[in-house]
Amino acid sequence: MFAPGQLKGPRLSGRFADGKVGEFPLSDRTSMGRHPNNTLRLVDREVSKEHCIVEKVGGNYLLRDLNSSNGTFVNGRKVRELRLRDGDEIALGNSRLVFHDGGGQAGHTTSAGVTVVASAQSMPAFLATVAQMESAEFRPADKLNDLESLKQDYEKLRIANEFHRLVGMERDLKSLLDKILKVAFQLLAADNAVVFLASEEGTLSPQAVLRRKQDAAEVVVSDTVLKRVTETRSAVLTADAILDSRFSSSESIVAQGIRSAMAVPLLSKGVLRGVLFCDTRERTNAFSEKDLKVLSGIASQAAIALENSELARKIEQEVVTRAELSRFLAPAVAEAVVSGKVELLRVGRLAEVSCIFADIRGFTSMAEADSPQETVAMLNTFFTAMANCIFTHEGNLDKFIGDCVMATWGPPITHPDDAGRALKCALEMLDEINSMNEARVAAGKKAIEVGIGVNTGQAVVGYIGSNERHEFTAIGDSVNTASRLCGLAKGGEVLASDVTVKRAGPGFKVEAVSVLQVKGKEKGVPAYRVLDYTGP
Repeated sequence: MFAPGQLKGPRLSGRFADGKVGEFPLSDRTSMGRHPNNTLRLVDREVSKEHCIVEKVGGNYLLRDLNSSNGTFVNGRKVRELRLRDGDEIALGNSRLVFHDGGGQAGHTTSAGVTVVASAQSMPAFLATVAQMESAEFRPADKLNDLESLKQDYEKLRIANEFHRLVGMERDLKSLLDKILKVAFQLLAADNAVVFLASEEGTLSPQAVLRRKQDAAEVVVSDTVLKRVTETRSAVLTADAILDSRFSSSESIVAQGIRSAMAVPLLSKGVLRGVLFCDTRERTNAFSEKDLKVLSGIASQAAIALENSELARKIEQEVVTRAELSRFLAPAVAEAVVSGKVELLRVGRLAEVSCIFADIRGFTSMAEADSPQETVAMLNTFFTAMANCIFTHEGNLDKFIGDCVMATWGPPITHPDDAGRALKCALEMLDEINSMNEARVAAGKKAIEVGIGVNTGQAVVGYIGSNERHEFTAIGDSVNTASRLCGLAKGGEVLASDVTVKRAGPGFKVEAVSVLQVKGKEKGVPAYRVLDYTGP
């Protein structure tokens, strides 16, 4: 809380429930309520735990009531959702706050100019209801027994043709919503049209609005109409009084005229994706039941288009995600993550991992003797072979560090034999190095030698880094120990900690080495040289 006059940007000022007078800055999303987790906590029994939010959309701020017990009021009128304007007074329980835009609101946003009002302020008369069909069904020719049936099917075809002519295969959501509204204007004599989209919680919010007259007043929609459509999944035709768009300070409801309005659910595979709303103020009962059927046809096509758009975006995202994950996860693991069977740790979590480091010995002298192109080609061959070994045993390719490879076994998919998988991978890596060296020696090049260290223990696993650049990795003392063992391993040697060998189980041929004193640890690390695997 700041003293009055200290803030200049978008803010709320006034007298709060505790009697204090001050100002509170608005962020992109400011929640208000009695619960301590709210951005602005209001200690007031008249205020709900999660009462309302003020959210920045484009260059405007929207106030949205969160189904509070006692309601949210703007300029003396109860509202569900409203675009705030400079000077609006907001009442929540015993708090009286004034919204200041800070001079930052400009331009037009998709949801600007749409106000959802409580049912007590608008009592619409429902003139007609039509059950909404999810898609246009055309009857076989031998089932068309009268001219009226033929006309109905022709109308469906006309709407579908007009819709696809104007909308096409549009995938961008904003552009798609704009084109849906233009189709409605093309086929109906509407003054205003709004698309409401449903959130995962089922809350409707206006996402696109189109007016035939650019200087027209705000579009006012009764929550009674929206509730009727969402509850019955049917299209409705209504007539109601138009409220003053800014809720005059007078206590009386100011009517601007009688409006005909239609609202139709956007249904796809039984899922409510939103509501398409149209109104006109030209004359009473301007819309007919035929118009309602036309709007229902538009809504059927729009719901399919929205589903296709969402599916296309998901596919594109999956392609990007799969490509990103395939860089460090085995294909089977990456597929499990993409399909949602396994979740990556977005926040680091402590877990047991088995970690490998494989490092080329004498790389600096090799790089000096070879050309840069030859060095890069050798590294690419080496890294590809090592990555294939890691993925074969369903490990995670953590990173390439110069001429070294780091890999882990553990989250996102943990196996009971992760330590054994790590040791098998290490032995297979040596076999791959031998194959590479046969080709190098045959080409007159020097063989490469690789030392490998393996350790098992607790580490923090998950996405680690900044917002701009982060990676899925493991950090901790156990990882450092694996790196130190790698540093002590000779070329063609696998050194593993006693913990890893014990976790790996039978089948591995090992020989004990003297307790190794690794850098950074006071106590020595009991270790084994892993020679072979003779198990199944």
